[in-house]
Amino acid sequence: MQRAVKVAALTGILLLAWSALFAQTFRYPFYWDDLHLIRPYTGTEIGSAFHALADPDKIETPGLRPCSILLFNFQGSTFGENIVAHHTFMVLLMGIFMIAAGMLLLEVGLSFVQLATAFILFVSSRVFASIVLWISLSHLLLAYICITLTAYCFILWTKKGRWFLFVLMLMSCTLATFTREETYTLPVVLPVLWLISSFDIGQWRRVAIAALSLFAIVSCHYALWHFLVPNALSPKFTLGAIKRFLGAMASAWLPGGSRWVGVTDKLIAVIWITFVAAVVICFLRYANRRMRWQFVGVCCLGAFLSLPALGVGRPFGIALPTIAFMTAVSITVWGIYGKVQTRPDLRQWQRYALLGTIILGLIIGIGSGIRRSFFVAESLRQNCAVTILRDGDFLFDLLDHPATIPEQRRKAGLARLEELGIGSTGDLHRLRRDLQKDPVTYQQNRETGNGIFLPKYDYLSF
Repeated sequence: MQRAVKVAALTGILLLAWSALFAQTFRYPFYWDDLHLIRPYTGTEIGSAFHALADPDKIETPGLRPCSILLFNFQGSTFGENIVAHHTFMVLLMGIFMIAAGMLLLEVGLSFVQLATAFILFVSSRVFASIVLWISLSHLLLAYICITLTAYCFILWTKKGRWFLFVLMLMSCTLATFTREETYTLPVVLPVLWLISSFDIGQWRRVAIAALSLFAIVSCHYALWHFLVPNALSPKFTLGAIKRFLGAMASAWLPGGSRWVGVTDKLIAVIWITFVAAVVICFLRYANRRMRWQFVGVCCLGAFLSLPALGVGRPFGIALPTIAFMTAVSITVWGIYGKVQTRPDLRQWQRYALLGTIILGLIIGIGSGIRRSFFVAESLRQNCAVTILRDGDFLFDLLDHPATIPEQRRKAGLARLEELGIGSTGDLHRLRRDLQKDPVTYQQNRETGNGIFLPKYDYLSF
C-alpha cells in the first residue's frame, strides 16, 4: 500500500505540473476524429461494433474494437460538449496508466528514484502531449492501462501462483485486445519481463502457460478481425514497414522526437544523443552483471513494444516503448552514479562533477521534450492551417462517408471556421491551394501570431 501511495503521489505531482504548464489546452475544441467519435451511440451502432467495423461512419482504420466504442459512448454521454471535462478525463486516464506502469516497474526491480526519473522524462516528452491533447485517443490509454495490468498480474502470478491473478490477467488482456491491437506483442513481452524481474527457472511452466494463453486470445481476435471486418490491416514485412519500426524506436528514445527543424532543435537533439550514448557506454563498462541484464532486458522490451509500427506507424502510438527506453536511460544514469559513489579513488569534486553532468543531461532531455510538446499544442490551435483542413473535411462532409457529428458541435465548428474566413467548401479548397502555392506566407504568420498559420511541426510528425 505504501508503494502505491508513493507512485500515486509522484504521478499526481507530475500531472498537476504538466496541466499547469499546458492549462490553455484544456479549452482546445474537438479536433479531427473527435468530431464524430466522441458522442452518444445508438444501441444498433454499439451492437454492430462487436461483429463489424468499430466506426459506424466507416471513416477510421478498419478494426474490431468494440470496447473503444463503449468508451467513446461513455465520454459523449457523460461529458457532452463540456470540452474542459473531456480534457480532464484524458489526464485522469493517463494518471491511471502511469500508476499501473509505476507499480509494474517497481515490481520488476526498479528503485523509486529510477522510476521518478523515467516518469519525468516521459511526462515531458512529445508523445505524452500527443496522447493527452487528442480526446479520441482515450481508447489508446484504456488499452495501455489494460496491457499494463495484464503485465502486472502476470508478474504477481509467476511469483505467487494464485489463480485469481491468472484470471485477472486474462480478463485484462481480453479487454485490451478488443480495444486496440497493441496487445499482440504481449506473448513475447511478458517472458522478457519475467527474465528482467526474477529469472527463476522454477517458474517457467507458469510463464509458458501465461504466454500461450495470451497468444490464444490475440490469435482469436486476429482471426475474428479478418473474418468479420472488410479490409482489415495485416503487418507487411517490407522495407517501408522496417523503416517505420526503426523510426518508431528512434523517436521513443528522444523526448523531443526524431524530426528536427531549425538549428536549435538539432543542437538539442545532438546533445541528448551524445549524453545517452556516453552514459550507456560508461554503464556497460562499469555496471555489474545484474544491472546490465536489467538494462538489456528493458531495451528489448522497448523494441518489442515498437512492433505495432510494422502495421501502421503512429507518432502517438509509442508511449509504451518510450517508457521502456526512458527507464533504460534512468537505469544507466543511476547505475553510474551508484558505482561512482562506491569508488574510494575518486575525490569529492569529481563525484559532484559527475552528478552535475547527469543532472544537466537530464535537463536537456526534459527541456527538449517540453519544447516539442509546446509545438504539438501549437499544431492543434484553432487557426492552425492543418487543423482547419482536417476539421473542414469532417464539417463539410468531404470524406468518402459522411461523419455523424452532434448538431451543436457541428454548428460550433462551422462558426469557428467562418471566423477564420472559411465559410464554404470553396474557401477550404482555396486555402489548400494557397498552402501549396505559397506556404512561406503562412509560415510567417506563425512568427507574427496573426491569422491562419502553418505549424513548425505537424501533429502527426515523429
